[in-house]
Amino acid sequence: MQEIDNKKFFKKYAFFILILVIIFTILSYMTVLAHKSWTKNLSASIQKVLNEKENGRWQVGKNIDINKPLTVNCAAYEVLDTKTNSIMTAVIVRVVTFYGPVPAVYIYNQKEEQVEFAGYSSLHGRIQKQLMNNKSDKRREYWQDKIPDILK
Repeated sequence: MQEIDNKKFFKKYAFFILILVIIFTILSYMTVLAHKSWTKNLSASIQKVLNEKENGRWQVGKNIDINKPLTVNCAAYEVLDTKTNSIMTAVIVRVVTFYGPVPAVYIYNQKEEQVEFAGYSSLHGRIQKQLMNNKSDKRREYWQDKIPDILK
């Protein structure tokens, strides 16, 4: 039987660990860099949906951190309603539809504890009209009821 030399074993093991540390460091750095772009693009997506609903009424502000497990599926931003000059919260959520997962935007009024569906992001044309005309969509209602729980 061949014996393993401890010195060679630990050199190979240290080299392997070093490679793993480098890979995880690079991945962590890329994640931090992508977060800024992700936040900026989500706010632009919310702004686009709100402009389609009522042009010029809403201004998207800063990102709101959500400390719940559902943060994988949603993001929240402060929005200024220029009509009433009040600050509300816009939430973008991944909603499963017949056409696959689609980002939906909701507006949450904290004072009145009221949630309003604003529209779907990245959907246009006939498919958007079909989904918007379905007033009894249970998935849309589910997320509409969940928004206050997510933001508390």
